Amino acid sequence: MPINKRAVEIVKSYAEALRKKDVPVKVIILFGSQARGTSVPGSDIDVLVVTERLDKKIRDTIVDEAFEISLREDIPVIALACDIQEFDSPSFKVDPFYRNVTQEGIIFHG
Repeated sequence: MPINKRAVEIVKSYAEALRKKDVPVKVIILFGSQARGTSVPGSDIDVLVVTERLDKKIRDTIVDEAFEISLREDIPVIALACDIQEFDSPSFKVDPFYRNVTQEGIIFHG
């Protein structure tokens, strides 16, 4: 099944919203059913936002913008976040969840 084009457009819009809020995004990875092309009506959009640095203010902005775009687009956007140091760490690379995200995910540059 092909990737949902609407999900791709929503992720691009989300990335732009984060840029406008000065979130230091390195990459956004779309993962889950939308990336695998197995989504059904009502499926959420799962993203991992990798930032240059991550503090409470940045994390709150990432979550708030996901909520705002969820309301605007009428589809849940679930955003997880980590900084580039965590993303590049050896423990990240062996974690089954994160390995799955990087293997199946679609990368959007920040």
